[in-house]
Amino acid sequence: MEDETIMECKSESTTTETQHTQSAESEKLDVPVEENGAESTLETKHKLSKKKLIVIAAAAVAVIAIAVALLIPSKFERVKSECVQIAGRVVGSGNYFMIDTYPDEYENMDSAMVALLAPSAQENALEAIQYANDALGFNGSVYSQMMKTTALMGRQSAETDKYKVSWTYHPDNGLEVTYEKK
Repeated sequence: MEDETIMECKSESTTTETQHTQSAESEKLDVPVEENGAESTLETKHKLSKKKLIVIAAAAVAVIAIAVALLIPSKFERVKSECVQIAGRVVGSGNYFMIDTYPDEYENMDSAMVALLAPSAQENALEAIQYANDALGFNGSVYSQMMKTTALMGRQSAETDKYKVSWTYHPDNGLEVTYEKK
């Protein structure tokens, strides 16, 4: 009987040592220890919190990207805005805008008033056209072509990968230039 008790104690001692060895090895390998067939609740919570953190971080990045895309104006919008500052007047919205060296409003004005306003308006509009051409990546020769356009040539155009510019000239209406996003 005494031998049986000693054997049972040795058996329990061996089982306990084996469990401690498995636990220590699994901590080194970061493998969950199964106790009675169930994973440790602490490790399960840790895995869930990591997953939640990853999901929250991904959502935050997505929200920031959307906010940046909506709040920061596109290059085209920035160029249009700058042309308004230079020329004082730009027509159009969305995917296009137009700069006119002789705006339609001049047609109904007193000729003395037009003679006073037109030179500075034309100068400012031409400066805005040069700016837009450079900022949107059009070759310098495009502006030169614009300045040499006659009424008989009709509508002319040039393109880059992202933008299109077209223009027409008439002595009575001046140079009208339209910029478009493709």
